[in-house]
Amino acid sequence: MKKVILIILGLFLALLVLVAIIGTFVTNRSFDECFFGVCCTFLYLTGKSIGLTYKEICVIGNIYIESAICLLSGLWVTWAAIKRFLFNKAIINCVLMVFGIIYGMAYIIGELWICQHYAMPLDDAFDLCFHELCHLATDYNTTYNNVNYVIFILLFLIVTIGNILIVRLLDNRRK
Repeated sequence: MKKVILIILGLFLALLVLVAIIGTFVTNRSFDECFFGVCCTFLYLTGKSIGLTYKEICVIGNIYIESAICLLSGLWVTWAAIKRFLFNKAIINCVLMVFGIIYGMAYIIGELWICQHYAMPLDDAFDLCFHELCHLATDYNTTYNNVNYVIFILLFLIVTIGNILIVRLLDNRRK
């Protein structure tokens, strides 16, 4: 199941990149503009197909769903650490379980913060997030698009794939 999810995610990203590359030749725009445009178009069409506006689908997808996936992957690490201890009650497994529980609690606190921070109408949450991303772009002397890529693609993938790898490590070592 994990491999299937990773393969689907990889194919989806590859498709976005391919469409963006084609877009650069067809429109004579930069890859950055085309890739960001493809991502926005995908969100827009997804939202439209389920009766949501672009702003609503961005908040639900990029903020709430991505953070929920990160939370679940973090709690999966917690569960793997607990299972490891229950399987073998060695001191190292007890320490790993304690760290796993702290790890999961950090994810819960982060999710609660996100939900509280963006607890407002979806259009207002989008506007708040947009202004925060613009502020980050200014602070780090980069673009709004780059901040989006780092947070909503790169960081998301690092967290979720990293947690999957941690679970695999915990499962492989418990025997």
